[in-house]
Amino acid sequence: MPDFFSDYVIPTAIFLAFALMHSITASHAFKTKLFELSPKFKVWYRVLYNLISILLIAFWWITLPQDQILYQLSGLLFFLFLTLQLFFVYLFLKSIFAQNGMVFLGIKQILLNLREGQLPKYLDEPRRGKLVTSGLYRYMRHPMYTFAMLVLICSPIMTSNLLYSIIIFGLYFWIGSYFEEKNLIKRFGESYVQYQKNVPRFIPRLRIQK
Repeated sequence: MPDFFSDYVIPTAIFLAFALMHSITASHAFKTKLFELSPKFKVWYRVLYNLISILLIAFWWITLPQDQILYQLSGLLFFLFLTLQLFFVYLFLKSIFAQNGMVFLGIKQILLNLREGQLPKYLDEPRRGKLVTSGLYRYMRHPMYTFAMLVLICSPIMTSNLLYSIIIFGLYFWIGSYFEEKNLIKRFGESYVQYQKNVPRFIPRLRIQK
């Protein structure tokens, strides 16, 4: 069994570097200053941001220690948890594309620039857009984070590295969402403040306020 206090020191340091980079470069203030220096960088920013994030996560993953199985479900329970995983993957993807997935990935920004020579009008996005409060966002403010965690938790095979990932991603989503919402308040103002009051961050209420 890996020792969580020694074998995971390097991966944790790398993950903290990723989390710091991810939060700083996503901030309203950072992007505003950067685009003042180079407005044309708006077009490629979101794609590069996503690619660098993926590379850092991949680097983090390969530094994890040798994995060991903690438990493995079998029979009906195995297929039940696997089905739940697939269902939560679907909801995770649905929550991404509810926020305009092509913009989220940065593809639309590049296409608009190549076709029309258009620069993003709101930081690294084509326009400011509107606050999405329908669908999954009616029940929780961060469904992407909720369903990403459920995908990990519902694995029918739990390993030491997966357990570590659940812990560290859970902490990151909890802390990171706080800073993310500060940017969203700057973007949407009082509308987002009211949304915060009416809708929980991660776990839906049994009774939804209208």
